[in-house]
Order: sequence, then C-alpha cells, then structure tokens
Amino acid sequence: MWAVDFFTNLVDKIQKLNKIILAIFAIIMFQKFCFTQTFDNNSTKKNYRVMFYNVENHFDSKYDSSKLYNDFTPGGELHWTENKYVKKRNNIYKVIVSVGGWKPVTLIGLAEIENEFVVSDLIAGTPLAKQGYKFVHYDSDDARGIDVALLYHTKSFTLINSKKIKIIDHDNPGFTTRDMLYVKGIISFDTIHVVVNHWTSRYRGHLESEDLRILASNTLIKLTDSICTLNPNAKILLIGDFNDNPTDKSMLLITKTSNCNFHNLNLSATNKDVLGTLKYLSSWSSFDQILVSGSLFADSIGIRCEPNGHIYDPDFLLLPDVKNLGLKTNRTNIGFKYQGGFSDHLPVYVDLVVKH
Repeated sequence: MWAVDFFTNLVDKIQKLNKIILAIFAIIMFQKFCFTQTFDNNSTKKNYRVMFYNVENHFDSKYDSSKLYNDFTPGGELHWTENKYVKKRNNIYKVIVSVGGWKPVTLIGLAEIENEFVVSDLIAGTPLAKQGYKFVHYDSDDARGIDVALLYHTKSFTLINSKKIKIIDHDNPGFTTRDMLYVKGIISFDTIHVVVNHWTSRYRGHLESEDLRILASNTLIKLTDSICTLNPNAKILLIGDFNDNPTDKSMLLITKTSNCNFHNLNLSATNKDVLGTLKYLSSWSSFDQILVSGSLFADSIGIRCEPNGHIYDPDFLLLPDVKNLGLKTNRTNIGFKYQGGFSDHLPVYVDLVVKH
C-alpha cells in the first residue's frame, strides 16, 4: 500500500506543480503581451498624439462678482451645481483617456474652458494626476469669460515658452474675443510651434460674423509668417474650433497665402453617419480642424505628421437624432435644458511620428 500511496502523492504533487508552471507561464505571456503592446506604440512607432476638443462650456459652479456672465452657477439660468460640474470634468477626462488609448495624449488643446481652476482641477482632480500633465492658460477678455488652454504631457513635450495672441479690430476698439494661445516646445529633439484657436462664432449669422473670422485668420497668418521668416522649416500645428469650414474664406486664406505652406488635414470619422465635428439641425459642419506647416507634412527627418487626422466618434459621444435622422452629438446642455452628456463638438486628433 505504501507504494500506491507514494505514487498517488507523487502524481498529486506533479499535477500541482504543473498548475503552478502553467500559472507562471500565463503571467509571463500576459506581461509579454502588455509589454509588446506598449513597446510597439511607445518605442517602435515613436508616435505622439495631438488632439483638440471644444468641451462645450466647462464652467465651475462658483459665482464670480467680477463677471457679468454667471449663468453657470446654482442661481443662474442654467442651474449649474457642483455635481454637474464634477460630472462634466470627469466626462472630459474620460474622453482624453479614450483618445489616447494605450498611452497619454502628448498635446491636448481645449476650447470653452472658463478659467485656470477648471483646467488645473481637470488634471489634479481626475486620474490624469498620475500621468504627468501640466498646462498653459491665459485669461482673455471674452464676454462670457471662456478661454482656450493646452495640456501637455511632460514626459513627451518640453515647454519652451508661450504667450497669448490678441485679435484686435482697429475699426472697433471695443471688440473683444477669445485670444489665441501660442506654445513653443520640444518633441523628440524637434521644436514644435502650436497655436490653439477658438474663433468668433456664427451666432449673429455666417455673413454677419465672417469679417471677424477673417480678422482672426490674418492675425494667425501674421504670427506664423513671422515664425517661418526666421525658420522656413519651422514645424507648426494650428488646432482649434475655427467656426468656419475648411472651404470658407478665412481658412483658405491660411492655406493659400501663408508663407508656411499650411495643409488642412483631412479628418475622417469611423461612423458613416458622422459627417463633421458638430451638427446643427440636420447639417454637419467641420469647424474643428488641424492644419500643419509644409515642413511637418513633408517626408523629412525628425518629427512629421501622419497624412490624415481623425474625428473621434465613439458611440458614447453620440445619440440617435430622432428629429433629423442619423446621429447627433451627446451634449451637456441643449439650450437651458441639462442633458448630462459630453459636448456639442467631437474631438479631433492626429499623430506625429519620428522618422530617423
């Protein structure tokens, strides 16, 4: 009997050992898979993702006596509470992480943010705090108090300097609007110039406000031409909500007259029913755009731009459009009615890659 017991125990031990070996093997293969995925995206391809997102009125819930516009407060017309603010902040975080996928997005341009606090809280008050982001923001003289900002991942972008660019109408000294944000930094030993834009909206009508967007276009051309005059091979990214389509006059001025040879990237969506970055009634528009200077678009050594960009259109950012058919954006507010969604705009992004 002792022999039977001996071999029975031996078999049990071998089976347990096999289970341990299989478990260790599974762990090793899992780690190898994860490492391979990270390696492929972070090291082999050396890609750096740049995104822009008009987040639709990212206001805190605090009353500001220094401002005339306080609709986004508990006592304001939009009844904006702390809980609504936190949900909005967390929704923006979810979109940023989702766009990044396997790795943090390198540069994140944001429009319609109220102040420095909401940008700082987006970084510090969400899991973005663990990813090493900093930001650039300047207050503007916009009537509603909304600005643009740029978040940057400190492990892949080194900030050199920044400044705000005012849009001045010499025929109307009282004119105020959102400033442009200029940021200069380094990605993979290459100097990159980024301008974040949010041009005058069409709320007064397309033609009635067109001159103001042409004014913004000329201001932007003056800025970028000064850069390209000093360095004809300057690598420049223009991102933003331009409140015009690529075929409108203000945008064609940039691509046709600038000394930097700008290309307006084709931005494609994955869903056939998404025909732009925002929808009004039954019509889609492509106001959110990415333009790159010729030196970024060229097949050159160092940082270059992928030939096409993307409209980020996952299901959670969209809703069925019962009234106008197709799909529509999943908004935070529709007029004064709270819906609890994400934004009336879809994000756009492009990848920069390193060529050796």
